[in-house]
Order: sequence, then structure tokens, then C-alpha cells
Amino acid sequence: MRILLLLRGAAGSGKSTWVEKNHLKPYTLSSDDIRLMHQSPVMGTDGRLHISQENGEAVWKTLFRILRGRLQRGDFTVVDATNARTSELLRYKELCSEYRYRIYCVDFTAVPAKEAKRRNAEREEFRRVPDQAIDTMYVRFATQKVPSGITVIRPDELDTVWLKKRDFSRYRAVHHIGDIHGCYTVLQEYFAAEGGMKEDEFYIFLGDYTDRGTENAEVIKFLLSIMDRENVLLLEGNHEKNLWLWAHEEACPDREFELVTKPALEAAGINRKEVRSLYRRFGQCAWYEYGGNSYLVTHGGLAALPDNLSLVAAEQMISGAGSFEEAEEITETFRKTAPENCFQIHGHRNPKKVPLTPEDRVFNLEGQVEYGGSLRCLKVTHEGIFPAEIRNHVYKSAEEESVQKALSESPAADVLIALRNNKYITERKYGPFSSFNFSDEAFHGRVWNSQTVKARGLWLDTVKGKVAARSYDKFFNIGEREETRIDALQRRLCFPVSVYVKENGYLGIVSYNGYEDELLVACKSTMDSRFAEWFGEMLRAKVSAGHLEGMKEYIKEKDVSFVFECVDMEHDPHIIEYPESRLFLLDILHNEPETKKYSYEKLCAVAERFGLAPKEKACEIPDWQTFFDWYRDIRREEYRYQGRRTEGFVAEDSKGYMVKVKLPYYQFWKQMRGVAREVAKKGSVTNTAMLTTPEANLFYSWLREKYAAGELRKMPKDICSLRRRFLESGRAKE
Repeated sequence: MRILLLLRGAAGSGKSTWVEKNHLKPYTLSSDDIRLMHQSPVMGTDGRLHISQENGEAVWKTLFRILRGRLQRGDFTVVDATNARTSELLRYKELCSEYRYRIYCVDFTAVPAKEAKRRNAEREEFRRVPDQAIDTMYVRFATQKVPSGITVIRPDELDTVWLKKRDFSRYRAVHHIGDIHGCYTVLQEYFAAEGGMKEDEFYIFLGDYTDRGTENAEVIKFLLSIMDRENVLLLEGNHEKNLWLWAHEEACPDREFELVTKPALEAAGINRKEVRSLYRRFGQCAWYEYGGNSYLVTHGGLAALPDNLSLVAAEQMISGAGSFEEAEEITETFRKTAPENCFQIHGHRNPKKVPLTPEDRVFNLEGQVEYGGSLRCLKVTHEGIFPAEIRNHVYKSAEEESVQKALSESPAADVLIALRNNKYITERKYGPFSSFNFSDEAFHGRVWNSQTVKARGLWLDTVKGKVAARSYDKFFNIGEREETRIDALQRRLCFPVSVYVKENGYLGIVSYNGYEDELLVACKSTMDSRFAEWFGEMLRAKVSAGHLEGMKEYIKEKDVSFVFECVDMEHDPHIIEYPESRLFLLDILHNEPETKKYSYEKLCAVAERFGLAPKEKACEIPDWQTFFDWYRDIRREEYRYQGRRTEGFVAEDSKGYMVKVKLPYYQFWKQMRGVAREVAKKGSVTNTAMLTTPEANLFYSWLREKYAAGELRKMPKDICSLRRRFLESGRAKE
């Protein structure tokens, strides 16, 4: 929790001993320890070792840098130093004001100077200080006082600092209100159903009051009106940091807040000073007793009830233990470890859409109310526990489109002009055909909009003013972008979702060239590259002449493009090893600006007609809960699809929205491919931090040995061959 303890006392007064006795070492920053990190003990003129005092500026710079990081996370922190000067204490006080910390001074100055000197003499030699230094400290303690606003306690009063469990049994009911997210109307529906807010009932709000919804100003006005009530506790959620930044007139990186919440607050004339006061009312958790039961309430959810809640960082109370996706794991752990009469209530994350039932001991109050879901509330009374879900029937999206749909709404001539005027799109000309693809700058800079995602193997016939060939719009990995995060997919995916095996090769496109009455064969944005040539060769090798002629006539008649995955083990083996080169028909797309393609059933029928191998459908997923479990399962290191390694999967929902998943095995060996290339050039890698697993280090060691022996340059350069030889060497991890 946001608690800072400043120990104040001379050397020998017992500060470090007190830290050890109270098991606070993991939470303590010691100025002496940092001095020893900067410099080993040095010898003085008396021949004795002592801690150098020459690095004061560097020591305090380091301490405050670490301290600021801890305060940003809301870590419980102890600072073990003499803290004799008022100016030093004021610096801590200023930081605690910035980060909303309670600050205490644990005062050891009551220990007599004579006793401090005696203890000092018994310390390790290098930790002793001259008696004169102790006398100087005591003079400072007497003349430089602890500033107001810092609570002074004796060493034996530590218990006064800790969070205590409150007893709410006197209230007729305790209400818990889940994430509101700017949905004021729904919130008021709950209170209306309860007959309004009552003085003899207690109300705990779980945080995330604004953003995404459309009634943010109304919610803030309501919170301002109730924040001083004794029967109201407002907890802090992760979205409240946006309010803090706005209230202090600082830039907020959250797009939703900037586009929706901020204009609403300012249009409503909400006072920033009042919002600062509101923010300072936000608590980190509620821990209370009611009718013989204990209740732990946080925004994010914890995996267990610790012996001392004060030692849990505010960041964990707000964001929860574990990752966003591990809500189910923390729930199971809490059920197993907490006493039977202990209950937990939290919001923030509900990736598996677990239901809200009165029989549980862990209640999840995240109901996605801002996306047309429900405001979840929980009422605890002496008669029982009563969940409530109030559906948001007035839902409308608060997101604003930032990019116009130029390609879907413009004629081909305007599309051509738009693409040529976009600096993040490259054009290659092949007679009447021009190919468009996003640039390296767009890829590395993640400049994605409606044009750059469309320009991915898009071919225009600039004479006839039409799409000549095309592949997919660019789509992304789960977690790669804001809209493909697992919590965003939870509300975006339309079920059922079809899952296809993602083969490991390069993309090939086949359409029709009416000027030459032949197939247009391309590899993304080129017709004359070696990849396009290899793709053409494989087409002729894998597909009979008769079928190729039939494909030409079919593509001409239907005005479509065949999109292939080309697994070329001869010329361009990638990460996954195949026994032979393969061609997979991924999709058949209409030659139109907007993505429109054949169903999987129709794709398979056409593939059979022309002797082609269609992409493999791995499964069909009926609902979100099943999708979430599938996603967690395939991310295991040991996962194999039907006993074989593969690059990953492509998931496509019932409306055509696509995301992909790269499996751990593929990602690992893709990284090792980069390692192998660097070792082949210079015998080692610059950044060994990437070697995070035993297998990575074993492979790296094997590469270096082969390089030193002059063997690596004679070996095949592709990772499939290198991996095979590495495994055959017996050096791989069992």
C-alpha cells in the first residue's frame, strides 16, 4: 500500500536491527547499502575499513530514483537513513504528496547518544562511524524538527501503521458497485431499484469510473456529491490515472480519455481542483467483517489474503495479481487458500466472462457495461449475498473513427490517387499493373490505418481503373495492437470462430492478366522477384497444365484472386520444417477494394476441382469461454497441433474479422535464427540478454563452437538445417 516509513536516528540507534526484527528488509532502501553498491569499504588513515562518504551525490540520486519507481507502483517502502535534516524530510514529503502516500517517521532519537556509541562500537568494523559523527547527528535532531504532515511514531508503535479490518456489521447492507465506465444512467437504475442511497447502508465503489462510456461528466458529478459521506468508500481503478493527469493539466496518453472523457468534463465545467480532491479520496482496498465473514475488496483482485495487506503494492490491488488473462487462476488460488468464511470481490478483468452467482466466494463485478453489457453489483446483508446485473440498454460506442474509409468508398481512380499520395505506401509498376504495399517505415513505425492495412499485396490495373489482384488486408497477432488485446477480443469476436492452421511460408497471389491472356502470378508486391519466380515454378510443378488452364478461365470468369501459402523447403525454408515443399490454397478473394472472399466450404470445393490443397481447418469455437481456454492451451511451450509443430493459427470470426497467434516454438526458433545469423558473421552476439532459456544458451554455445572450428560457414544457413544438426549433436536440452 502507499505507506512510506522514514527511519530517523543516528548510527547505533537500532534502525537496521528494527528492520530485521520486523521482517521489513525486502521493503527497505538503505543508504548504507547503496553506498556499498557504489564503492567497497575503504581504508582510513587509522588503518581501519569504513564506508566511503565520497559518493553522496550518486548515492542519493540512486536512492531517489529507486524510491520514485517504488512510489509509482504504490509499494510499501522503508527508508533506512539518519534523516536528520528537515530539508531531507521535506523532499520525501513532497514526493508523498505527489504519489498520495501516507508518510511516517519512525523516531529512534530517544536512544541516548551514549547507548548509540556503545552499539556503534560493537558493529562490524567497516560499519562503524566516529563518535564525533554521532554527536553531530544528535545536535541536528535537537535543532532540525520533523515537518508537519509527517506522523511521528516510536519504534514500538509500528502496529498503528498497518491497515486494520473494519467491522461493517452495524449496517443493514453493504453494496459493491463494479466498473462504471461512464455509464451513469445504468448506475442510477441500480440505486432506483434499491430505493436510493441510505444512511444505514454502506457503499463500496470498485473503481474505473470513466472512459469508454458516454456519461463521464455525470458520473464525476455524482462522485463529487457523495465523496464526503462516511458510508461511502471509493476505490481506485486503473483508469483513474487519466483523471489525475487531467486534473493536473498533464497530457494523457489514453486515446479514449482524450477523445471522449476529457471533452465531456470540460464541456460540463467540472473543476480540476475538485477532481484532485476526489482523487485523494480513492482508497486501494476494503477489508471488512460483516456477520462473521471477512470480505476483501480491490479493483484488480488478489490471489490470496496476505497476513499483512499493507505490504501489498497499490499497483497489484489496482491491476490485480498476475496478468490480465490470469483472473481465473487467481480466483482458484484464493478459493484454495482463503478460509471458508473469507470472500473476495473485484472488478477490472473478466477475460472468460465468468457469471455472477450468489454461491461463490470470489465475485467478479466486471460486466463490460460500457459495451452494452451489465453493471454488476453485489449486495451483502445479514440475510445473504445478492448479486445484481443491470443491462446497459442505452449503449452507444464512444469510439471515434480517426481514419476515413477511403478505399471502400472511393472509385478506383480516387483510390489510386490516395495510395500514391500516402508516404507510407510503396508502388511498383509493371506495365498496366501497379502493386501497392506498406513501406518498411510503416511496418516498423506501426503506422496502420485504412490505407496501409489495405495496401498489402494490392494490385491495381491503372488502365482499366480496377483491382487486378489482391491478398488480405493486414491483420495482427493477438496482443499486438490495442484492438487485438484479449480483453478487446472478448467484446469484438462474433461467434462461432473458425480456426485455421497457419502454415509457415511466403504469400503467393494468382489472378488474370487480360492483356496477355495468362495467369498473373505475383508474390505480394512483385512479379519479377526470386520469390515470385519460385512461386511460379512451384505452381507449375504442383499443379497440372490442365488444372492451370482451368484456373485461368475460372479466375477470368469470376474476377477473383487465389491466395496461396508457399512452403518452399528448397529455396526458402522458414522456421517450421516440412518433409517437402507444399502449396496451400488459403483463400479466394474477389477483386474488389473491400475484402470479400469465398466461404471455407466453397474454397474446398474449388481446391478439389483444380487439384489444390486447401488450408486446414483446425476447429470451430462456439463461444468466448471455449476460445479463451483454447488460447491459453496453445500458448504452452510443449503444445503441438496433432503431434506436429506449426507456426500458429488464424482465427476468423463469423463476420470475417481475423487475428493470428504465433506459437512459442515458432517464436523461439525465429529468435534463434537471428542469433545464428549474427554468430555466422562475427562469432558471437552483441545482446546475450535474449538467451533467456537453457536451450537458447545450449544452441548459442554449439554455434560458437562450430564457428571457432570453421564448420559453421560450411553448413546450410537456414534455421531448419541448423536446428536439425544441433538436435543430432546431442547437445539439446532433454
